[in-house]
Order: sequence, then structure tokens, then C-alpha cells
Amino acid sequence: MQQPPNTATTNISGFLEVLATFYEAFAEHDAGRRGELLARCLTPDAAIWGHSRVFAGYAAISEKIAEFHSNWSDCRLVLASGLFAFDNIVRSRVAIVRSDGSVLASGESVTEVAQDGRIRRVVPLWEMTLPPLPDGWPGHLAVPPSPKAPNAA
Repeated sequence: MQQPPNTATTNISGFLEVLATFYEAFAEHDAGRRGELLARCLTPDAAIWGHSRVFAGYAAISEKIAEFHSNWSDCRLVLASGLFAFDNIVRSRVAIVRSDGSVLASGESVTEVAQDGRIRRVVPLWEMTLPPLPDGWPGHLAVPPSPKAPNAA
């Protein structure tokens, strides 16, 4: 099978080093040091796709991290699972943890890996309750409704 252009099969052991650098960058408070770490683990055109905004490039991603520290001063972004990789896409669990180790938020992250092994794109998917199916959605294209439990009374 031929690979699409600009993709690479991910080397997991090498990618773990890149990912560790990414999490270190997310923990770094010093903007200069954070920029150095980001350059080591991200491509220049890298982007983090937030739920309402895309942060593209080292400067914007560094600003996002500074905002994270401001909003979650007692917290760190951490890896919360092993990795599942297919071609140049890596999926993993992530969490925001407090200094006492308690989990404040968790979810999954889908990461695109560039040919040079660095991160090109991160799409974090935080756990949330999704809305119900749209009104009028065809029933044969949906999960059947759950049967209601009998009333014990």
C-alpha cells in the first residue's frame, strides 16, 4: 500500500521522546525555554486545535500554554495512557492533574506526526456530554434507544 505524500509511519519509541518534550514544554513557565522545547517537538507549522480556536505556530502555542498556566496554576497536562498509532496518527489519553495528583479533566488526544518525527497537529478531545441526535435524524441510521428499566415499585 502506498503512503500519501507528506506522511510517515510513526516510530513509537522515537515519538515517545518527542511527546515527553511536548509535555515538558507544556509544564514550562519560562517563555524562552518553552520556545526552545516547542521547536524541538513541533514543526514550525504545528497547530493545536482547541474546541473554539486553532493555535498555530510556536508563538501562538506558547501563548496557549501561558494561558493554561494562568487558568490552571496548580495543574499539569500529562499523558494518561499508552499510545495507539496508525501510519502517522497517534491516539492517547490525556489528563489535567493538580499538584496533589487528582485528575481535574481527562480526554483523548489525536496527534499527527510529521515526516521528521515531530508533532504537526494535536486535536485534544476532552470528555464531555455530547448533544442528543438532531430532531428528525433517521432511526435506521442511529443507535436504537435503550430499553427502559422496569419500575421496581
